[in-house]
Order: sequence, then structure tokens, then C-alpha cells
Amino acid sequence: MSAMQDYLQAVEDCAQQCVKMLEVESEKRRALMDNKGKAIEEAVKMQQAALMKLETLEARRIQLQTALGFDENCTVSEILDRLPEGADRERLRELAQKLKECATELREQNRQSLELAKLDMRLIESLRGKAGLPETGAGLYAPSKMQDRPMGSSKFNSSF
Repeated sequence: MSAMQDYLQAVEDCAQQCVKMLEVESEKRRALMDNKGKAIEEAVKMQQAALMKLETLEARRIQLQTALGFDENCTVSEILDRLPEGADRERLRELAQKLKECATELREQNRQSLELAKLDMRLIESLRGKAGLPETGAGLYAPSKMQDRPMGSSKFNSSF
């Protein structure tokens, strides 16, 4: 397989991993809506494992990108601009579009899940307060742990 074919495969692997992460995010959101604590914890663990795998795949993509003579900070869009017309360029364009769409949907679902979790925490804290119980401030979705952070590595988020 040529270096470009290896690179295209690496980009495709990243796209497939994003689709898997989207499935996990959907499971997490369903668990949040159904208030299933164990399912939420399991989804978060699966999400963390999927993110670690994506970071590994992204590192491989960057390694192959540099082997092709492109800077490691070069985005897929910039690489597309530099490739000559042909099948490789068209395939990379398709994969880049798939990745952009998946990443956009993943960010949106993640935002929605975060909002659901915040709403659940506010409701729990309100009920605890009405029952005269102290605020918990603990747990996976505790207010102090629910910071708005971008999903994934900064490398991945800026690659497109």
C-alpha cells in the first residue's frame, strides 16, 4: 500500500471511530433522559475508551501526514488544497466531509447531554435542599466537574 493509501486509511479509521463515539454519546443521552445511573457510568467509561482510541488513531494519521511531507499542524482541508486532482483527492474530500459532519453531530449531542446532566443535577440539589439534606457536590456530573470543555483532543478538533 502506498503512503497516500495508508494516510487515507488512517483518516477513514478516524471517521469510523467518530461514528462509534456518536453511538456511545446517543446511549449516554438516552441513559441521562431515563435517569439510569449505572448506564450513564457505563456510557461514560465507553466514551473515555473511545476517545483514547480516537487519540491513538489521530496520532497515527498525523504520523502518516508528516511522512507524506505535510506539517503535523496542517489540517485535512489544507492537505486537500495541496493535492492534485484525482481519486486520492476525491476520497480524502469524502472522508473529510464525513468527519466534519460526524464531529459536528457529536459536539451537538455532547452539548445536549451536558445540558441534561446539568438539569438533573439542579433538580437533585433542589430536592435535597427541600428535604433538608446537604448538597452532595460529588459524583460524575457534580456541578464542579461539569465544565464546558471541547470534546476530544485539541488536535482532533482543529484537524478539519
